Amino acid sequence: MGKYVDDVAARSALETVARHADGSSEPLPFVWSGASWTTPGGEWRDFPLVRRGIGEWLRVMADVCDSGESHGERREALRLAILDHKFSAFHAADPTDKEWHAEEAGRLTRELDAIPALAAVAPAVVQRIRDVASELLSASDVRAKQLLSLASQFDAFRAPMDDPAAWVRRLGSAPHNVHVRTSAVWEAFAVAEPVLARSMGARAGKSALFDAMDKRFGARRKLAGYEGWRGVTLPQ
Repeated sequence: MGKYVDDVAARSALETVARHADGSSEPLPFVWSGASWTTPGGEWRDFPLVRRGIGEWLRVMADVCDSGESHGERREALRLAILDHKFSAFHAADPTDKEWHAEEAGRLTRELDAIPALAAVAPAVVQRIRDVASELLSASDVRAKQLLSLASQFDAFRAPMDDPAAWVRRLGSAPHNVHVRTSAVWEAFAVAEPVLARSMGARAGKSALFDAMDKRFGARRKLAGYEGWRGVTLPQ
């Protein structure tokens, strides 16, 4: 394979995909749990299946993003047609004509609602998305893992987290007498903190997360140097 897409361009492409993920009828096959890529149901799969699944999904998303401009043109045409039918229905003297125009306006409105409201994506960005998809499908495992690491930075690629303690317990499947890598704890913290900050508030979210991680991983010691730790009081 030729030269890889540089990381800045790849990250930009993945960010675009993340913004448009809701416009695809094809669900993301794997999500980042904070420890590994799993199915949305939390089931583990071999890495070749993960990279292939997400690579193929990115190809679908490239098509979705590429259709943004044509979707916009179609939506505008439908809006004009709906207004025309509503105007005609309002001014029609014949009840049959009035009913027909009203039905057409309703039908076109349903068609309009079914078209994803996607912002147009530049052709160059669409091509970068296709390039990233191709790399995931054909590059080395090392490069594929780099790309998946970039993808995991965006919420659209992450598994939803409800209960922080349960989430941390899933991450820390090793027995308590087994050493847990500091990098794994840090990775969990980095992913979980913004989610909890949004759902619980910054201070309460940090407290809940730190408490759960301290009980499981001894996070007081492992994360003692983190700036965000300061000023948070944990229950003893």
